[in-house]
Amino acid sequence: MAQIYITKERKGMFLMALANAEPGDEVVYHIGEHAAGAHKRDALEAQEAGHCLLYQRRMGERSFAYIARKPKGKK
Repeated sequence: MAQIYITKERKGMFLMALANAEPGDEVVYHIGEHAAGAHKRDALEAQEAGHCLLYQRRMGERSFAYIARKPKGKK
């Protein structure tokens, strides 16, 4: 499982990162106190379409990494 960080990439890079990810890879699209950032809408739409699973991982007392994982079985 690889981690792909796109937190500093321009808007529109989320879908490219997800397409290039291997099944099981994590795309870290935002780090902060709340879900936000340039990739939030793309991540939500990809999850609704069944292309990824979204979750968060605690990074500190008030900070989280917002992550999209490409499901196994998706190419």
